[in-house]
Amino acid sequence: MKSQNGGAKNADPFKGKEIEFPVTYELKAVMVKEDNMEESKKKLESVFSECGVENRFISEKMSSKASYISYTYRVTLISKPQMEKLYSDLKEVEGLKLAL
Repeated sequence: MKSQNGGAKNADPFKGKEIEFPVTYELKAVMVKEDNMEESKKKLESVFSECGVENRFISEKMSSKASYISYTYRVTLISKPQMEKLYSDLKEVEGLKLAL
């Protein structure tokens, strides 16, 4: 039986796996476009700083209708509590739609 997303039922490749820290990856944050795009970046970088997350800006990309902008950062997380705090704090950023 297949799930609705086309994969095999219960085919979770991460089941039973845990993230090994420290971990470095590219975090993508999608935000509502503001008149001052630098302000959006400052909001994200402030959260990184407050959480003690090492980060480096990689790129930005505007959506096709110019409603949203995505920012990509290379981040390094040293622990699960730090990761949980980062994503919890990112949820509070005004204008943030999604962080992966």
